[in-house]
Parts: sequence; structure tokens; C-alpha cells
Amino acid sequence: MKSFISSLLGLSLSTFLITSLPAKDVEGSQDHPILKRIEGSEIIWSKVDKFGELVIPLEGVVFDYDAQKFKATKQEKGEGARTTLYYKLPGETSTLEAVRQYEADLKPAGFQTLFTAENDKLDDGYGRFVEQTFPTTKTIPSLQYLHSFNKDEQRYMALKGTGKSGNTIYVTLYAFILQDTSTGFDEMRDRHALAKRQTVVRVDVLETKAMEARMTVVKAAEITQTIQQTGRIAIYGVLFDTDKADIKPESADSLAEMAKAIQENPTRKYLIVGHTDNVGDFSHNQALSQKRAAAVTAALTAKHQIPANRIIPVGVGMAAPVAPNHDDPGRAKNRRVEIVEL
Repeated sequence: MKSFISSLLGLSLSTFLITSLPAKDVEGSQDHPILKRIEGSEIIWSKVDKFGELVIPLEGVVFDYDAQKFKATKQEKGEGARTTLYYKLPGETSTLEAVRQYEADLKPAGFQTLFTAENDKLDDGYGRFVEQTFPTTKTIPSLQYLHSFNKDEQRYMALKGTGKSGNTIYVTLYAFILQDTSTGFDEMRDRHALAKRQTVVRVDVLETKAMEARMTVVKAAEITQTIQQTGRIAIYGVLFDTDKADIKPESADSLAEMAKAIQENPTRKYLIVGHTDNVGDFSHNQALSQKRAAAVTAALTAKHQIPANRIIPVGVGMAAPVAPNHDDPGRAKNRRVEIVEL
């Protein structure tokens, strides 16, 4: 195991944790290859996404009661292969010991702690840290109830390292104490013998990588035809890095087809609309989508000689989804650029 992990990261991991697999692990689950587990723990829930997103908060969540919205907070975001695991920890393992065990295992591999906090330093109550950091828990009943009734004792840690290929790897740990095991997650409770005062830790591992290009570049003729029929068209071939507005080089073909369609209809004007998913702060996402729309219009005018008065950049953030933001495929559909005819 150690040699495999060292090969993956190009670094050496400690042997602080134990790798044996209990028989009670939920079916189909396994440890992530860069992490061992605390001896005696078992996996009670797991999910692996070939390409997903992870928000990494760098400070606690704060709700502004006067403005009735969450304040903007420091955070990082990553996209790539994502694994989520929930472990039931043995005996009287505390939340502090839980995160320290993993930290001790990852530090020798070059991982650095980005942020750690506990209890009221994470939020001001009502489970808001989980709500903002792990929004999909609201769509999975067992996890929703697991967190809803067990949010008073909590601890979080985010770590960042580098893989062998130079990619960034994030590991986040959210440990909490079970205080109520009576409602909403009965099957999980009975199968794994969950009891009050036990610690559960959620582990997320995000190995950043570019999304595999599987979308065909939309040709100018199809752009024109779709706009004639519906007044708009979504373009998924214009790509940006997470939380940035710089257009990636692989977007060149899609931009060329957009320009060709606009040039072929010289009497018409268009909105270039930026859209995001719902991960993160609303105002931040709206500003980001405006910057991305402006970047697209700038590219169309500078590189393809589209008159600036024919294309208007507009950012709407998360306000106009085309799919539910409950999972990664839905959020991927919502991250797009649209051409809308005026």
C-alpha cells in the first residue's frame, strides 16, 4: 500500500493509520488510495465521481442577519476526480483526534493545512457550515438527517498537496459527534450500529484534473438554426478554470463557430450571457459570470472582428439553471455561456 501511495503522490506517507478493511463497510465502498483509515473504523456511506467539484472553505460561515444572506468568505474550489467517504470511528474517538490522525498521515507526504476550526468558529449555528460546504447533503435523505440532528459538536480541516503529475490534491475532513440517532437515517444506524457519542468523519478527496472533452463543437449553422427556433443557444465548449474568467485555449474552435454565426447575421445583435452553478456565494458567482461573459465578448471582438456594439456581455450567475444543482452532472449543465438574440 505504501509503495502504491508513494508512486501516486511522488512522496512518502507515514504508517500512522491502519489499512485493514472491516466487513461492515457499505457495499461497493473502499478507502481512497492516498488515505488509510483509523483502526476499527468502517465506511457507512461513499460516492465516487469521475469529475466533480469541491468547495474548500478557508474560514467559517457567517450569516448576515441584516442583509439576510451569507457573507462572502475566503475559499478555494477544485474540479477533478472526487471521492466522498463517511467513516464511523471506534470507541470514544474525539473529533480532534480524528482530524489529527489524518493530518499526521498526510503531513509527511507534503500536505499543508489550509484551514481548521471547530464548533462556533465554523458557523453561528443551524448547521450552516454543512449547508454551505456540502450542499448536496440536502438531496440525500440519510445524510440530510444525519447532519440535521448532529451539528452541535463539529470540527473541520482542509489540506492541500501535490500529486506525482504536479496536479493539486485536496483532502477535507469534517468530524462530528452523534447526539441523536433516532430520526431519518434508521437503516444506516441499524446496519452500522451507530450510537450516541460516537464520532463520524466525512472525508473528501479531490484530485484536480481537466475535464475530458466529450462535447462536440457546435457548428455555426446549428447555432443560427437554434437561435431562429428558440432565441438562444447554450455553448459548453467555452471553458474556464474554476473560479476564473480566463478563457482556456481549447475553447478556440467554439469561439470561432460563435463568431461565424454572428458574422453571417450582420443585422442582428446578441447578448453573451455567463451562467454558473449554485456552489458558493450568490454575488460572487454573479460577478464571476459577468467577467466570463465580458471575456468572451472581448475575444470575439479582438480575435474575430465582431463589432463591439453587436454583442453585450451579461452575467446572471446561478439565476437561470437548466438542470437541478443537486449533483455534479446537473451543475455541469448549468455552467455555460449562452448566445441570446436581442
